[in-house]
Amino acid sequence: MSSTLKQMIKTILALAFIVLGIGFFVSKDLKSFIIGLIFGTIFAILKLILTEKTLNKAMDMQASKATNYCRLHYTLRYFLTFAVLLVAVFRNFNIIAVIIGILLPVPAGYIINIKLKKENNI
Repeated sequence: MSSTLKQMIKTILALAFIVLGIGFFVSKDLKSFIIGLIFGTIFAILKLILTEKTLNKAMDMQASKATNYCRLHYTLRYFLTFAVLLVAVFRNFNIIAVIIGILLPVPAGYIINIKLKKENNI
């Protein structure tokens, strides 16, 4: 794993704890919220790991093969996201918490980008 991925995972976990803390005050069914958030967060981290592996492997391929390879894996990750959301619905997890967990890499990416800009004085 790259250092950037490790930073992303740490930031995602920190954000998940913040959301969990907010969830204690907002959620009516706390158990469902916690399970949903954990489920979505774990899936988001796994998607990041899969993305890094895909990009690392594509770097060693020819351009046309790498493009098709990345497109295939991009599509597979979306199907996996759909499957995770279906499981969450059928298992009665809090779907909002699952979606929040899945979307946590977005603010984590912004936070890491801001950190890197501050470190490099850009």
